[in-house]
Amino acid sequence: MVHETYKLINAIKKMYPVVEFLHNRYFPDGKVYYSEKALIETKKNGKKAAPFVVPVVGGIVMENEGYRAYEIDAPYIAPKMPITAAELSKKAFGESPESGRTPAQRENEVQSEHMDNLRCSVCRRIELMCSEIITTGRVMMKHFSTAEDAADDVNYTLKQLQFYEGEFGNRYVFQKDFASMKASEKILEFYKMAVILKKRGIRATDMVMTSDVSMLLMSDIEFLEFYNKAKVETGDIKPEEMPEGVVCNGRININGVVMTMFTYDESYEDLDGEAKEIFPKGTLAFLHPGLGETVYAQVTFVEKGRFATYADKIIPRLVMDEKNNMAEVQVFSRPVPYPYDWEGWLVSNIYGEPQEEAESYNLFMEEEPENWEGMSVFKTEAEINSMTRKADVIAYAESIGLNSLSEEQKLDELKACVLNFQEEIQDMQGE
Repeated sequence: MVHETYKLINAIKKMYPVVEFLHNRYFPDGKVYYSEKALIETKKNGKKAAPFVVPVVGGIVMENEGYRAYEIDAPYIAPKMPITAAELSKKAFGESPESGRTPAQRENEVQSEHMDNLRCSVCRRIELMCSEIITTGRVMMKHFSTAEDAADDVNYTLKQLQFYEGEFGNRYVFQKDFASMKASEKILEFYKMAVILKKRGIRATDMVMTSDVSMLLMSDIEFLEFYNKAKVETGDIKPEEMPEGVVCNGRININGVVMTMFTYDESYEDLDGEAKEIFPKGTLAFLHPGLGETVYAQVTFVEKGRFATYADKIIPRLVMDEKNNMAEVQVFSRPVPYPYDWEGWLVSNIYGEPQEEAESYNLFMEEEPENWEGMSVFKTEAEINSMTRKADVIAYAESIGLNSLSEEQKLDELKACVLNFQEEIQDMQGE
């Protein structure tokens, strides 16, 4: 049996990973602080344009807007599991009854199993913290003293990490019931979400959704047909399972905004024993990789008669209790996931109450773009045919979301592709 904590830390790093898609992709691990507090720094992306100045002026100072730095008391995550003499006297899972193994020979196996179970539970908690930030903008943390209190959800100290002021401004409400929308209406809603983030200086690249949302899209024949055109490449619907246990449904081009669709449907067992989803049913989020990070604080405990401090993502520990004839495997972690930009994503739920068009629109948009219902101002057939340069046709095509044209094509072919693309979109909107 391994007793030294520093050896256990190296051993736990080599264990198999659990599903941490949200954590690894959007809040990857950052610094580990030798402190009880963790430093987090957030900054709102700006879109200011540099001013012109007269030659004799050395420059004009531009304020660093939206920068914030906090020292956070890192939360404690500390699950544990006992190892008793009675447990070691029984055969292990999968062990033959005739194996003849002694309790001492089972020690390392039981210790490693307990340590891996505890490590996985810590990783799921961090994944759940990342989910809460995306869906609510904050993490509600209930600190319990006993397992019984945790199971009954009583006698806890409530703390929270909140990454917004006033109301949570990253929630988008669809204007209609999502399930009843036509394909063109769904695409238009996605485009509105992308425009909102673009106005904030954010380019979303990922559309992460739960399986029920994914089914509504992947079973919408009009939606699939729109992204499966033989003449015009507007995206590719090609489901594939990723190593993280998440399904990638392919890429779509929403009027020039290319998004990768992911279906994420991981669940966990809550402290009350119930199975729950990490992402609530009906969730659809516009994200981008590395929108934040996860930092960690130190852990201090008594070891071999003195206080010892360790700073790492997960710190395992083995405590021997000769008086009670047992050992205890413990795992500690003090994570603080946080976003770099507190307005850097949007999240919606298809089961939320739809808002009236004007109300929803005014909540997020400052001014309405031209021909909003068509997403772009389409040129007439005569205007397109009057173009004499390939570059002009390609530039116009990209402005309406058609990005697959090239200079190698003939001028007439380019015009035909643009006209066909416009006609298909208008047909869908007219249905």
